[in-house]
Amino acid sequence: MNKSKLSILVMIVAVFALVLAACGGKGGSSPSPASSQGSGSPSASAPAAGKQLKTVALTVMTLDNPYFVAYKESLEEVAAKEGFKAIVEGAEFDLAKQQAQIEAFIQKKVDLILVNAVDSKGIAGAVQQAVEAGIPIIAVDVHADGGVNATVMSDNFQAGKLAGEYMVKRLNGKGNVVLINGNPITSIFDRVDGFKEAIKDYPDIKIIEEQNGKQNRDDSYKVMENILASNKEGTIDAVFGVNDPTAIGAYLAAKAANRNDFFFVSVDGSKDAVEFIKTDDQFGQTSQQH
Repeated sequence: MNKSKLSILVMIVAVFALVLAACGGKGGSSPSPASSQGSGSPSASAPAAGKQLKTVALTVMTLDNPYFVAYKESLEEVAAKEGFKAIVEGAEFDLAKQQAQIEAFIQKKVDLILVNAVDSKGIAGAVQQAVEAGIPIIAVDVHADGGVNATVMSDNFQAGKLAGEYMVKRLNGKGNVVLINGNPITSIFDRVDGFKEAIKDYPDIKIIEEQNGKQNRDDSYKVMENILASNKEGTIDAVFGVNDPTAIGAYLAAKAANRNDFFFVSVDGSKDAVEFIKTDDQFGQTSQQH
């Protein structure tokens, strides 16, 4: 089972436990917060009586990333099996758009909201609106401020650390590194922190550029073009992209510029990244999470 399928199924376990806890007890008792990282099981106390889910709404940061398409497909699969309606929206990395989506979910009086935040802090107001409306809301893949009932996510710190450890080994502890960062969300913070933790004891590994590729191929491609223009051949030894679309965009820019003097590492374990790894040593590694 791939990481996306497993993550969404773990999330659904939390969803049902929390909805039962929120709706099943006399007097409308509130759910206990539940949290799950990686493949661990979420914990929540659910009364025997509950209500049937009718509608679950999910907003993800983008549907251009296969990772989040897998979330959409998995939720729809579970919805068909369990008999509830699934609403899935992509925010395209636009905080205002995601806030409006959550507000629309509230107006539709959905039974539960799942949010993959574009901005972990910025989304707090919309989360609070759902809380005030009495709709359970669960953060998916990244933390979200504002009082979510639960968070279901993988260990992003470890994923970034694994990428850094591979880089250290392949560089033999010495080299100039480019870090292509992403949006202000906890999963990205954790990946970067994990990566930096892996290289911190190697003073001869230096981050010479750190720029925001906005976690998609097109923006990362443009960022890498600019980096290559200001760093002549032989001055870059490795590039860390915070997710596969970021690393792939930068990798394609390097290929277009005939720059083969460095390698790439990333996080996701997507099919596209794995195919590049199989065919080209320049794309060296991706950390697949479960």
